[in-house]
Amino acid sequence: MKKTVKINISSVIFHLDEDAYQILQNYLTAINQRFASTEEGKEIISDIEHRIAEILQSKLSDQKQVITSEDVNEVIEIMGRPEDFEGEEEPKDTHYQYYDKSSKRLYRDPENRILGGVCSGIANYLNIDPIIIRILFFVLMFAYGVIGIIYIVLWALLPAANTTAQKLDMRGEKLNISDIEKNVRKEYDTVKDNLKNFKNSKDYERTQGFFENLTYAIGAFFRFIFKFIGAVIGLALIVAGVGFLIGLTGTLIIGEPFMPWNNLIIDDHVIFSDMLHSFVDPNTIWIIAICAILVVFIPLFAIIYGGFKLLFGIRPNDRPVAGIGFVAWLLSLIVLIVLVGSQVRDFSYSVDDDERLIVEQNESKTIYLKAREDREISTSKFYFFDEEFQVMYDEDDEKHLYAFPEIDIIQGYSDQVVIEIEKEGRGSDRREALENAENIEYRVMQKDSVVLFDAVYSLFDKNNWRFPEVDITIKVPEGYILYLDESIEEQLDYIQKEKYYRHDEMVGKYWIMTDEGLEKYYKVTYDDE
Repeated sequence: MKKTVKINISSVIFHLDEDAYQILQNYLTAINQRFASTEEGKEIISDIEHRIAEILQSKLSDQKQVITSEDVNEVIEIMGRPEDFEGEEEPKDTHYQYYDKSSKRLYRDPENRILGGVCSGIANYLNIDPIIIRILFFVLMFAYGVIGIIYIVLWALLPAANTTAQKLDMRGEKLNISDIEKNVRKEYDTVKDNLKNFKNSKDYERTQGFFENLTYAIGAFFRFIFKFIGAVIGLALIVAGVGFLIGLTGTLIIGEPFMPWNNLIIDDHVIFSDMLHSFVDPNTIWIIAICAILVVFIPLFAIIYGGFKLLFGIRPNDRPVAGIGFVAWLLSLIVLIVLVGSQVRDFSYSVDDDERLIVEQNESKTIYLKAREDREISTSKFYFFDEEFQVMYDEDDEKHLYAFPEIDIIQGYSDQVVIEIEKEGRGSDRREALENAENIEYRVMQKDSVVLFDAVYSLFDKNNWRFPEVDITIKVPEGYILYLDESIEEQLDYIQKEKYYRHDEMVGKYWIMTDEGLEKYYKVTYDDE
């Protein structure tokens, strides 16, 4: 029994006996020696191996799985030996046996394709003009739509004639070594000549010039787009920077017309400096002010300057200036954080001082809520700590500022109306915070059925502002009637009610407390009216 050897020829595995393997290896070695040194040798050898694999596959069957020396010798007889074609340009009379197939093999023709090369492949197989097959497919596409599916199936199933051996096989031509060599050399020379002639032709010059112009045009287009986008961004930066610059400057100098949400001016009276002195050390106030201006305005100027650079496409040597500006901004920020942090410690603790007032009952269970109007004051609103804060000043002492307390009305569950007054003070420690809370002057008093509230409370204690707050909660049992005087409208904050009403809709009317909250009360009798 002979040993078998497994080899790979053109990606196909074959089992050969020892004698067949030796003969085939010698044959392939001779082919490599013959063609390896030529320019197109690699493609010739690949096509020859592909053709050998096709012939050997035809020798196999279910009963025969091993290639014998007789099979290999037959392949050599079909293909011919390399030395037999030495010096021959075109063999005319050969006595070699060619592999005769009963019919051509159907391939897709990728060289003459429009889509997948199916029509040109069929035309080669039938030896007719491909245009006939294409017209036929086109007509059948409208007559029977299934022809499109057939075309796709053939595209997927039929192999493409890529190698020289496959192209010869597709056209039904001879497939020995000489034919493969001639076809490969012919294709190689054709491609080389076409490329050489094209480079020397006017078409090549025109094509080369076209692509150069196209590349330049595309580059110019994108350069224009980038410059346009840069100009738009630059203009936006200029508008935004100048807008913020004018707004901040207007807030500090002119006031409310520019940024009313940051308003620190009451009826043309500037209170910013008075407020600042009240909680900032006078020895550091100017340092803090200068650092704050630099921290805000340096980035704004940088944004505006960068906008002009983008808008006009200028690139000045401004690195030294930019470096100095950044260092000045960073130092200002550090100084500002340190100084403000040291001042904030004076307000780091907050303590509540609570008072409780029980309202005396009367037979009608009706209570009148009013605010004591004991002075003429002017008001102005600005935002502080993300909440709306209303500040007032005394017309007799413009530096003395006041604020409204916040009054909440909710349902109570005792038998009496209870008023809770919460005063919040701040300081550097709890003791100081409690002392500041106790020093807040705010009074609530009852006279018969009327409860009088101070309209405002002072924001200053010994010329210092410690952010005092006064919150009042009125707990009203079910069945009690309240009359909300118009003088208390500004102090009203949260009201538990059955339906939604604005505060201006509630003042000047009677309301009764129910389990759902306050609701309108129409039939009221009382003795004091």
